[in-house]
Parts: sequence; structure tokens; C-alpha cells
Amino acid sequence: MEHVQQLLNQYGLVLTDFAPNNEMLALMPTILKSSISFANVTINQEEVVLIDTSAELNEDHLIQLIQLLKNVPLPIIFLADSFSIDTQMLLTKNQFGFISQMGFYLPSLKPVKVTKPTMQLISLSKNQQIIILALIYWKLLHDDDSNTFHIKVRQLADYLNITAMTISRALRTFVDAGWLATSGYTRNHSFSIPTGYDLNSWVNEILRLLPSPVQKTLYVPINQIEQIEEKKLASLTALSKFTLIAPTTLVSWAISNNQLTDELKQANLPEFNARLTPKNNAAVEIWKYDSQVFNQLLPKNYQLAVDPVSLFLSLRNSHSKEVTEQLNKLLENLVNQH
Repeated sequence: MEHVQQLLNQYGLVLTDFAPNNEMLALMPTILKSSISFANVTINQEEVVLIDTSAELNEDHLIQLIQLLKNVPLPIIFLADSFSIDTQMLLTKNQFGFISQMGFYLPSLKPVKVTKPTMQLISLSKNQQIIILALIYWKLLHDDDSNTFHIKVRQLADYLNITAMTISRALRTFVDAGWLATSGYTRNHSFSIPTGYDLNSWVNEILRLLPSPVQKTLYVPINQIEQIEEKKLASLTALSKFTLIAPTTLVSWAISNNQLTDELKQANLPEFNARLTPKNNAAVEIWKYDSQVFNQLLPKNYQLAVDPVSLFLSLRNSHSKEVTEQLNKLLENLVNQH
């Protein structure tokens, strides 16, 4: 039912009832049974028979199915990832509806206008920003393409080394702000992308609301940064590892704010001086959080540098068109791994 609702959501169609119809399926030829399913459903408050067709149902068998059902006195809607133009014409000729990734035709139903809920801008703590980024990575790299997050609070806590109570509070804050939807507020309830959003539009809207993780930048002699073990490449240095951006002569590193020592503060140079001798100095970004926290969620090839979504947030206000284009490419490559 979930994948059906997800497809209907694209067109503002609301599914309220879903009951498998095995009686109609039993009347079908054996050759068709394994590739279709029947359900009595209510869409936009109208009762119809929904026929979900799998990719294994070839064009000839689909035509055979249409012929078998064309005299059935029930409103019927076919569901599939895609239908050919010829099949669409045959369906509409027989007054059957259809819904696919490419479009829909419903003889009697009128779409209900679904207004996307407004996401509120909220002031995020360090842990809250980590948690929402972790949910993005989980959805893109580990979960399926439904709107529901198939991860428990305890599991997320283990990944991030953040207490389950802190995560539960953060999820409640996200629900109240319209960033997530949930069936309840306890850690045993599921949470999901809000109705009206698909994965991509949800990610884009969340990114619009997130601040840069960079609090300030220091310029220090290289020997100062070499002493810090938990650091990652940052800024254009990191972006050059994943895109066509050329690496800068002055290497940039990121460290979390709890690694900022008095010694580093005292070693801070004017940016101009540091760039005059880039081989002897480095740029050090002081981050709100440590991007090492996402190591268990990210592929190995992303772990030399700061995590890609945080990198996007740290550079998105760049005035360089090339940087903006490559940042978008960085996120596209991440989404394409889904």
C-alpha cells in the first residue's frame, strides 16, 4: 500500500482505504496472476478497483488483461511505473483510468489539491543538526524510496553516539516544525517525510533551512594543524576531491569547536599573510560539530573530507558560479547512489 500512496501523492490523490481483492485475482488466467494484484480502494472519496501491474507484465499480457476486464461494470484504475502511448490509448478508449510515474488519467476522479506544509525555520542545536543530516544520509544511502524512515531511534543513537532521549526530543521538534511527520511521539512510532513532499523536494527544502556548520576560520602554520588527529579536508580542498574544482594552494581543514585550543588561537595569522606562503600554512575551519560523526553512514570514499551535505552548506554562499555548479553536482552524485 505504501508505494501506491507514494505514487498517488505526486498527483494530489488521497488513498484512504486499501483491501486486497483476491476474488477478482482468482478469476484471472494463470499466466497473468503472478504479475498483477487487485485491491478495492478509496481514492479521493471514490471507491474503485485498483490493479497494480508489475514490470514482468509484458505489453501483450496487459492488452489481454484489458480485454478481459473491459465489460466489468466497475470503475477500474491501472497502476504501473510506466505505460506505453498505445496502452494509454487503449485504456482511455475502454474508460479505464491509469496512474504511472509519467502521468495519470482518471475518468471520474478529480485530484484534491495538496498544499505542501510550510517548514518553519528553527534554531538548531549541534545535535539537532547532526540528527537531521543523519536522516538525510540514511534515506539517500541506506533506506528505500518510500517516505517512511525505516530506522529506529535506538539504531540512530548507536550510529551517532547521541542518546535516544536526545534524538526523540529532536524528532519531536522536527515534527512540530513541519520537517517530519509521525504516527506518534514515542520512540516506537515511525516517522516520515511529510505529505506533499517526495525525497528530493524534502531534501532541498531542509537544506534551505540549515545553517553553515562553519563558525569561523583561522590561518595557522602547518605544524599546528599536523598535531590534530581528528581533522578532515574542508572547503575547496574537499570539493576538489569529488568534483572538477581545482585544488587550492592553501589547504583547508575542518576541526570541531571542542578542538580549538588557546595555542591555535595564538598561532592565528592574517589571511593575507597565510596566502603569501601557502605551503607553510593552512586554513582551519572551526565547525559546530565533528563531521566524523557520519562515518558509519557514509561510503569510505567520502571519509577523507567533511561530509558532502555539510560541505554544500559551508560553501553554498560562494559567489563563484563554478563552485555553485560543482556543489550541485556533488549532491546529485550523492542522490544518484540511492
